[in-house]
This record gives sequence, structure tokens and C-alpha cells, in this order.
Amino acid sequence: NGKCCPVCKREVWPRISPAIIVLVRRKVPGEPEKVLLVRAHNFRGDFHGLVAGFLEVGESLEECVIREVYEETRLRIKNLKYFGSQSWTYPSGIMIGFVADYDEGEIVVQESELKSASWYTKENLPRIPEKLSIARKLIDYWIDSSNIQ
Repeated sequence: NGKCCPVCKREVWPRISPAIIVLVRRKVPGEPEKVLLVRAHNFRGDFHGLVAGFLEVGESLEECVIREVYEETRLRIKNLKYFGSQSWTYPSGIMIGFVADYDEGEIVVQESELKSASWYTKENLPRIPEKLSIARKLIDYWIDSSNIQ
């Protein structure tokens, strides 16, 4: 909600800082579907999460997702679809979630951002984020869906 100055009646609206998060899945014929999980330097504990990052000025959400995945892993993605959003722990933040398919490339970790990145099947998942996060909602959606289109 906006705030109104009682003296001059000027309305002030909070600034929102949008960030994206994306579940990237990979299907190779004859193999189980896999998901890309990363370990960022700022993650507490030993859990693995999804590629995420902040929207830059002049960038669409879709451009941000494609850029962040490429910057952090050197992978190209396709079939980007909106999943949902969640207010985020940083002041005035919102995390916008997407699902995408792997297109091409080999993982090359952006060492300034990530400790590691790898593909995981549903049967060999490492420790993942807590249930309340949009990251976990995306991962659970993938786990529970036999064929996400």
C-alpha cells in the first residue's frame, strides 16, 4: 500500500525488487528426467537450490531467467513457463518462479556466484530448501509430476 503525507498529501509507493528463480529440467531419451540444482556461496548449510537472480533495469522477466541461467551455468534453456510468485525475505522483494527445459551446453559454474551445479534425478536428490520457499514448491511440483509439459 502507498503512504500519504498528511501535510503535502503526496503519495509514496514502495519500490519492489523483483528476482527470478527457475527450475531447469533435462530429459534424455532412455534416461530419467533430471533437474539442475546449484549450491550458491550464500546458501546456509549443505542444501542445494535453483538458479536465481535479480532483474536488471530494462530487462523482461523472461530475459532475466535466460541470462541468469546462462551466466551461472553456461546452459541454454527453452520452453520457459511462469510458475508462480512469492513475497521474499528481503524488504519489498518478490520472487517470480519459472520452469524451463534444458536446450544445450555443458555446465560451467560461475565461481563468483556458485560452489557447484549438477543434474539430479528424483531418486538422488541432495538436501533441498524448506517447504515454505518457492524453490521447494518448484522442486516438489517437479517431483510430483510424472510428465510436466
